[in-house]
Amino acid sequence: MTRVVCIGGAITEIVYALGMDRHVVAVDSSSLYPPAALAAKQSVGYMRRLSPEGVLALRPSLILASEDSGPPEAVEILTASRTPVLFVDNTPTPEAVAGRVRRLAEVFGVPEEGERLCRRIEAEFLDLGAWTRAHPSGKRVGFLLSMQNDRPVVAGHGTAADAIIGLAGGVNVGSAMEGYKPVSDEALTAMAPDVVLVMDHAGPGVTDDVLDHPGLRQTVAGRRRALIRMDGAYLLAFGPRTAAAALDLAQRLAAV
Repeated sequence: MTRVVCIGGAITEIVYALGMDRHVVAVDSSSLYPPAALAAKQSVGYMRRLSPEGVLALRPSLILASEDSGPPEAVEILTASRTPVLFVDNTPTPEAVAGRVRRLAEVFGVPEEGERLCRRIEAEFLDLGAWTRAHPSGKRVGFLLSMQNDRPVVAGHGTAADAIIGLAGGVNVGSAMEGYKPVSDEALTAMAPDVVLVMDHAGPGVTDDVLDHPGLRQTVAGRRRALIRMDGAYLLAFGPRTAAAALDLAQRLAAV
């Protein structure tokens, strides 16, 4: 197993945390952590816009891919090739993080290292739970992914954003929806966020003056200028740093 391609930020983080990066020849562009991954390895582009020819040209001995890799036709070509493809679950829960670690540790033949990493991660989630119980927030958080035709795309139930908000002790204002959905100005105002959460490098249209958007201007978040920006890979990857990211978010929610 000397030529592995990692497709998905959480997969890359875990492989590096297991000390198996010497086997990796390429990663996708969402593999922003550790920074050495994209700096030292070849890139196969964005995980949802893969070129199967580009991936296979690297002559990988194994492709590790997040279940939400795409497009479907590219995934079909990869799975039909002679190269083994292992799809890794991307469920955004603490239990799934540990499951990913154990599965990848088994793939690389380092189960003991996997258990050590799991114990560290599980201890960090316990610390997170203790902190959020001691500092209950309950703040209503609106996660804005991007703008589509000037309509905010808000995180709903089942998203990584929804999961991280819950872990941090917040309430996702979009939880009545499924997935990421564009909403009207009136609907966003009615969601009544206390805080708006965005990624450092958010999607199109999410600018520094996002709180002046008509759907947010009259909300508590808009009036108090309550905006939190966080690194997207750190916040949403659900890899080894997720407990730390949730604690970071919880502390920022407590401060606004």
